[in-house]
Amino acid sequence: MLTTVAQPKPWSALQSPASLAGQTPDGRFHMQGVRWDIVNNADGSTQELGVFGDAFVTSEAVQDVYLGIEPFSDKPGGQPGHAQLHFKFRPDAPVTDGQGHSDSGLVLSVEPRFYQGEPWTPGGQQPQPVLYQLGTWTDSIEKVTLHNHYPLELYKLELHQHQKVALLKERLQVSGQDHGKDIYHPVTNSCISSLIEGVNKVVPPEQKIPRTDPNCTIPVWCPKSFKKYKLLQQTKPDIAYPEQPK
Repeated sequence: MLTTVAQPKPWSALQSPASLAGQTPDGRFHMQGVRWDIVNNADGSTQELGVFGDAFVTSEAVQDVYLGIEPFSDKPGGQPGHAQLHFKFRPDAPVTDGQGHSDSGLVLSVEPRFYQGEPWTPGGQQPQPVLYQLGTWTDSIEKVTLHNHYPLELYKLELHQHQKVALLKERLQVSGQDHGKDIYHPVTNSCISSLIEGVNKVVPPEQKIPRTDPNCTIPVWCPKSFKKYKLLQQTKPDIAYPEQPK
């Protein structure tokens, strides 16, 4: 009697672990596994297929840092939303790649790695490894609005220039590490907990957000705590990209 062995499903082609290739003689970070685009169909819709490449990042040229929120729902529970960091650069020092492309910013999204055709949804999933996904500013807008069909809300962080540079450097170095054995957890090792961990490293003690803050386990609620600790001026987004039609 013949038996068949189920082949493991491939990882989603929308994801690629970030890695650090090194630094250039002039101090730029050289990152690999950066998503620059998503493949589009003829009708403008997107495929589950990313366009990945390298990126050269001048950390001292970071101009603004934003807390990005993808609100799956305004009533958290099974759908608490997603949080990520958006770094905007000076026009004279954009993110570039080895083929001559450039973009105005870089985005770090910490997320669970999922299989092709089976996007992650909170709850009901087997343990999944953590993936540090880097992408361009333009790619992030397309991913959230056109591919996921959600709005994207950006809140500018109140940081001094040296804090912005330190946060970017720290997040790039962490992104370049091997996270294949780290397991995603919605509270202790998630999109928002890792983001807060990075921010806490560059702010003084009185601005550090405690892990016990209940708002900071729910991405769509966390702007309240960022404002409470004087990391935001307001809880209204500075930039809002509307949801794209399905």
